[in-house]
Amino acid sequence: MFAALKYWWDRGTGRSEKRPFDAIETWAERAGFRFRKAKDGTRFVVEAASGGQLLRMEWGPSQRSYIKQSELRLRMDLSLPDSLQMLVLTQPLTEQLESETFERYTQDAQTVIDMSTPEEMRWLAMFQKVDLSFDTVLRSRFCVLGVHPESALAWINGPLGAQLVRATQDLLASEAPFVLMTMRGKIYLRMQVAEPRPEVLSQCLEVFDAAAQSVQQITGQIPPNDAEWASTASTSWQTQIPIDDEPPDSTRF
Repeated sequence: MFAALKYWWDRGTGRSEKRPFDAIETWAERAGFRFRKAKDGTRFVVEAASGGQLLRMEWGPSQRSYIKQSELRLRMDLSLPDSLQMLVLTQPLTEQLESETFERYTQDAQTVIDMSTPEEMRWLAMFQKVDLSFDTVLRSRFCVLGVHPESALAWINGPLGAQLVRATQDLLASEAPFVLMTMRGKIYLRMQVAEPRPEVLSQCLEVFDAAAQSVQQITGQIPPNDAEWASTASTSWQTQIPIDDEPPDSTRF
């Protein structure tokens, strides 16, 4: 899917940047993506569309306490059933959130989960973790869970799992906070990224694309009482992006 992006990145390596995000803008434009940046220079948005689906990538100030300073966020609406709630976390982040959640509720003597808490923290307390013993790298580096464990297992045991294993060699080698989840019909990726270089964005897109492919593969494996869906995640992004003159807005995630 993203071979063209790698090609343009290889051609552009070594060029000095004249402005913030200059390399990102060139990378996006050559790939046929839409690039926009905020006037204050604190964030940017890259959008691509295919098959009626819109992929939105945004880099800017962090929206989560467990991510320091800046983060990269990806989102795509696949019209998945609302009950398809699955989560992938890096192990260090899992341990951090579990510790913070335990401290929050024991110190405050709470017996009911606070709905203002981010989903990734609530789900760690609510959902069953998936047994990843089938792959030593996945088991040692990631935590996977979901409201339906069999669906979460099918999600990780396919293109997504293989891509995550590869990502441990580059994108996730430093074990930076990383979250991948499905909820409200969408796929979300959230990762701590201090410097949004083109190769980092390309690698995140590869993981995100694998997640979409894996969701397609588990069609029909959702329990019968759940709504069915037909995912149209494409492996060939086009340039037909809906007109949107709003400036990049980090509150949209």
